[in-house]
Amino acid sequence: MRFSKKFILAMLFMAVAAGGLFAGGAKETQAAEEPKVTWKLAGVHAVTTPETKGMSFFAEQVKQKTNGKFTVEVFPAGQLGSDEVAMVENLMMGSVDMFANVMDWNQHLVKDFSILAMPFLFKDLDAVKVFQKDQIYRDFSNRMIGEKGVRIITDNWYRLPRVVLANKPLTSLADFQGLNMRMPSLKTYFDTWKALGAKPTVIPWAESFLALQRGVVEGLDSPMGSIYGMKFYQAAPYIIMTYHLVSPFNLLANEKKYQALPEAYKKVIHAAGDAAGDYYTQIVIDMFDVDKKKMEAEGAKFMNIDTAPFVKVMAGVAEQFESEGMWRKGLYKEITNVQ
Repeated sequence: MRFSKKFILAMLFMAVAAGGLFAGGAKETQAAEEPKVTWKLAGVHAVTTPETKGMSFFAEQVKQKTNGKFTVEVFPAGQLGSDEVAMVENLMMGSVDMFANVMDWNQHLVKDFSILAMPFLFKDLDAVKVFQKDQIYRDFSNRMIGEKGVRIITDNWYRLPRVVLANKPLTSLADFQGLNMRMPSLKTYFDTWKALGAKPTVIPWAESFLALQRGVVEGLDSPMGSIYGMKFYQAAPYIIMTYHLVSPFNLLANEKKYQALPEAYKKVIHAAGDAAGDYYTQIVIDMFDVDKKKMEAEGAKFMNIDTAPFVKVMAGVAEQFESEGMWRKGLYKEITNVQ
């Protein structure tokens, strides 16, 4: 039986159209079959801080990009753990799906990350970004996945530098001698400020304001962007512009939970995390400009200080840490050379 060219072309057109319909239907079915997922995102910062606002923005982005099928529940202010160490442990066990905190806390997972808590390691934020593109940093991240089952989802949440707050003026290194300062339970923080003459006291971040208010400690170090939200300036009105530490904030995820996600959801949380990082970085800058004026109106005093004497002390402390095995030998020099 012979068919005309018009008949053959018509049949081909119908076949192609039908294939397209089936392909489209397959895509719709695949999208419809994506599972509903709920994750818990833990944090230690107060509800009003940029960190918690960034976490909420991340959750909103994930929900929006998955049409409500992937829900991230945000638990700030230490609700899912007694302190940061407990939350890291909960993350490894999988009782918490994600944890948001400053990157130097990753040393509880891979000890080489402890070098990021070394004051004056980076001269500025640009130096940090250069480091994040280097193989040294990639090795840190890969080891955290392989050894501890924790993955960095995003690391572009850039904070303002850390400064020191105190209940009295501090104009030189000599004024730090005997100063009772709140510290996290990180050896780099504790030993550094001890070497500078202060008396470190370990107190969870969420309890820091009460410790200042009740006179348990005389001062603490804090990211500039967290001072207003945590109300630290009300108990410690002298803000010393040491700019001693520049460390990004990052979102971490339990690796088993991450690998259990559909590929589409993995892409979503990375994209949402990066978008939240850009949002967070900008609001930190914008909020501080406004908050600084508010704090000054309430009596806060911003004080400059010569940090050269601090830097000299830190060089010796870094050598000591390396000799004690806090990070691998040669790492301090490698990172300073990368900059």
